[in-house]
Amino acid sequence: MKYYRLFFICFLLCGRALFASNFAETKCTETPKIYDLENKPEEFNLSNNLRRKAGSADIAKGELIYIKGKVTDMNCVPVQNAVVFIWQADANGIYQKDISNADPNFLGSGKYITNNLGYYDFITVMPGSYQNISFLVQHPDFIELQTRMFFSGSSKSEGFIEQLAAPYTVDKNGIKTYRFNIVLEGYNKYITY
Repeated sequence: MKYYRLFFICFLLCGRALFASNFAETKCTETPKIYDLENKPEEFNLSNNLRRKAGSADIAKGELIYIKGKVTDMNCVPVQNAVVFIWQADANGIYQKDISNADPNFLGSGKYITNNLGYYDFITVMPGSYQNISFLVQHPDFIELQTRMFFSGSSKSEGFIEQLAAPYTVDKNGIKTYRFNIVLEGYNKYITY
């Protein structure tokens, strides 16, 4: 009986320390805003695969990369059904607005709606000269966010906020997957942890 009391007291003391930092007390820092009005497309393509135009067997030139991430609120709660738009330059550093010089197989922009856990993903190519990808995130319950993702390890990401430099992993085929999590300003109305 002594051991049970000792165990119970230990559980109360240790358990309290373990649960002191519960999910409700966790705060995520809002993703910094950076605007790119000059290269923002008037219309976004609806695919999350920027390497290939719909119905075409041809793919864009350049290094294949994946962009994956999670959209959350400031309580770190996933935001489902957020519309994530991206746009970027092609492998030669040319945006789609310059149609005469741009890669004809590269879409230049894409769209993805986050799943119930807040995840999104894109298939694209490493942009040339402009070493960043612009993001626009929209959801009816949150303030619109426009920002940029920079590539970690790139000399062009130096000096920028560390939060915007996306780390990457390399799979067995040598393809880089960049992880870029986004925190929207505000709080999820209906979901808390």
